Amino acid sequence: MITALIMAGCEIGEGELMKTKTGHLMYKGWCEDVHILFMNIVEPTFNAYAWIHAPEDLKPEIFRKYFFSNVTIETLPDLSWEIQIGNRARLCMFFEDGPALSEPGGKVHLYYNNTCSSNESINNKRFVLENKGNGVWEIHSDDAKINFKLSLDTSEMPESLTEMTMSLEGQGTFMHTTVIHQCSGDVCQDEIHFTSLSYDIQQPFEGEWVLGNSSYWYDFITKSNQLALQSGKVALQALDENGYGSGNAATITVLNTEEIEIEMDGIVQRRKI
Repeated sequence: MITALIMAGCEIGEGELMKTKTGHLMYKGWCEDVHILFMNIVEPTFNAYAWIHAPEDLKPEIFRKYFFSNVTIETLPDLSWEIQIGNRARLCMFFEDGPALSEPGGKVHLYYNNTCSSNESINNKRFVLENKGNGVWEIHSDDAKINFKLSLDTSEMPESLTEMTMSLEGQGTFMHTTVIHQCSGDVCQDEIHFTSLSYDIQQPFEGEWVLGNSSYWYDFITKSNQLALQSGKVALQALDENGYGSGNAATITVLNTEEIEIEMDGIVQRRKI
C-alpha cells in the first residue's frame, strides 16, 4: 500500500491539490499501521491479561466482552500464551520473569503471526510492552525501529484501551513490502520492493475510542472500537526501496476527529480525514 502511495506521490506531485492528497494518503497509511499495531497486539494483550488473572467465575463474562466466539486463549508448555482464531495462532505472549505486567517494570514479549513457533510478527518484528508506572506504557519493536509511549488516564492495569482516553507519543519507521509484477506477453516475473514510512510525533496525539465501521483486519480478533485522534501533530517521510524520499515529506496536524491540516513542500491545506 505504501509503495503505491510513494509512487503516486512521485507522479502527481505537480500542483497544490494533488501534492496535499499525497500527504493525506501517507497519513491514512500511517494511521492504518498504528491501528494494526494497537488493535492486533496491544489491545488483545490487555484483554487477555484481564482474562488470565480473573477469578474462574468471571472468566466467561470477560471473554464474551472482548473476544469473538471463534477465539481461544491457551497456555503453552513454556508458560507463554497464545490467542487463536480457529486453529490459527494470531498473538503470542511471553511474559518476562520479574514484576507482573500489572506492576511497574513488568514486561511481555509479543508477536503476531500464524504460528507461535515463528519469530515473525507485524513487519517481521517482535514487540515488547512494558509498564513504566503511573499509567505510562511503552511498546517498541526489538530492533527499536518502532516506538510508542502510551499515557492513560489511570495508573491501574487496564482491561481494555477502549474504555479510556489516551495520549500517544513516539517516533520510528514502519516497513512495508510490495510485490510488483513485471510482465512481457504471457511471462511474468515478480519483484519485491521494500519501502518505509518514518514518523515523528511532534505534538502528542490525544485520542479516545469510538464505535466505528472499520474494515481493518484486526476486527476479527477482538470486539474493538476505533481510535479517534482529537489533536496532535506528526511528521511523515515516505522512502522508496533505495531509501530516498523523493520529496514525499508531510507534516500532519489533527484539528479534530474529522479534519487534518497538511503541510507539504510549503503548501498548507485542510482535508477531511
